[in-house]
Amino acid sequence: MQKVIQVNVVNKDDDLDNKIYELESLINTAGGETVAYVSQNISKVNPRFYIGKGKVEEIMDLAKKNDIDTVIFDVELSASQLYNLEEETKLHIVDWTTLILDIFAMRANTRESRLKIKLAQLKYQLPRINKWFSYLSRQAGGIGTRGPGETMLETDKRAIVRDIKSLEKALKDVEKTKRINRQSRKDIHNISLVGYTNAGKSTILNGMLRLFGEEKFVYSDDLLFATLDTSTRRLDFSNTKVTLTDTVGFIDNLSEELTDSFLTTLDEVRFADMLLIVIDSSHNIDHQIETIENSLKDIEIGNKEILYVFNKMDKVDDEFSVSLYKRDANKIYISAHKDDDLIRLKEEIVAIIKEDYELVDMHIPFSDGKIMDYLMSNYDILEREYDESGSRLTLEISKEDYAKYDRYIEKL
Repeated sequence: MQKVIQVNVVNKDDDLDNKIYELESLINTAGGETVAYVSQNISKVNPRFYIGKGKVEEIMDLAKKNDIDTVIFDVELSASQLYNLEEETKLHIVDWTTLILDIFAMRANTRESRLKIKLAQLKYQLPRINKWFSYLSRQAGGIGTRGPGETMLETDKRAIVRDIKSLEKALKDVEKTKRINRQSRKDIHNISLVGYTNAGKSTILNGMLRLFGEEKFVYSDDLLFATLDTSTRRLDFSNTKVTLTDTVGFIDNLSEELTDSFLTTLDEVRFADMLLIVIDSSHNIDHQIETIENSLKDIEIGNKEILYVFNKMDKVDDEFSVSLYKRDANKIYISAHKDDDLIRLKEEIVAIIKEDYELVDMHIPFSDGKIMDYLMSNYDILEREYDESGSRLTLEISKEDYAKYDRYIEKL
């Protein structure tokens, strides 16, 4: 593993322990290992280094003592700050946005996610080109740099703008395919798993697949951003057909470019009928809920059923403290590694789905076999009798299907 120094910049309202944990976890995900820690409380940003000169010297001393050549910050640095830090320290400097983009690029497995990450990288680079060349020109006094520099600048800018337009067009084609796939799932309850990165969403989906599905598992690991690609699987919850979609994990402090790319990976959330908001109950619940709910506001999810899933309860010492969160919301406490807990989760999902179901008696003529097949496949039939012309059924049915099959419903 690559050894690094991690630098945490702390504002007055920040939780230092959480910031250290989150950056170290991201470094581990990227294949690095933190061997030295530097933190600084900042009320005013140093325009040259972002951090103070004394901290820069501390970093240089740590790098020399520990034979380290890479330093990773938990903030986004400007082009000039990156340049100044590397010139001063003679070390490789990585900022927060570059680190996350690197992880995204490493974890992207589908064409869509690779396109989105490449687009985010180019949008991150484009505004920096002007600043970078302008900064270098000022450092050199402008003599001997203006002609070639400007030519290189314009060439790079045109190439990036051209690539951005090409990627945006390719992503529109991908979205057309996704719309067709969503249309094919319109008669199924679509559920999205959302939550902070590494909260256990993929583990829940894989457990559900093992118990209630037949499709292939999705990748999961104890790493931040182990899942980047959106994965949708079909499940059968006792004649309640659902799709369960695993989404990229939320994280705080994303740049504008990363936020745009990140939110577009969550398009499936907009089209879901229900959200399972998964919380890692063992770590900083307040921060997770705040970040998730702020991000969901940006997505404009509308009025959806929401179930808060407090996961990793097997790692919690104080269960009472966890129970105080979201007291008025639908919620459940589980460990995704326990089958009994996943069965309880399935039952809670079905109960929420059926909250607006209505008990009806229906008469389905023998000639309408497709309607009968649909009802038998998607609902639990409570009673069934036959007469000379068809089948009489008693069942609980959704509002949508009530309106769709109203002519078959026997009304008193």
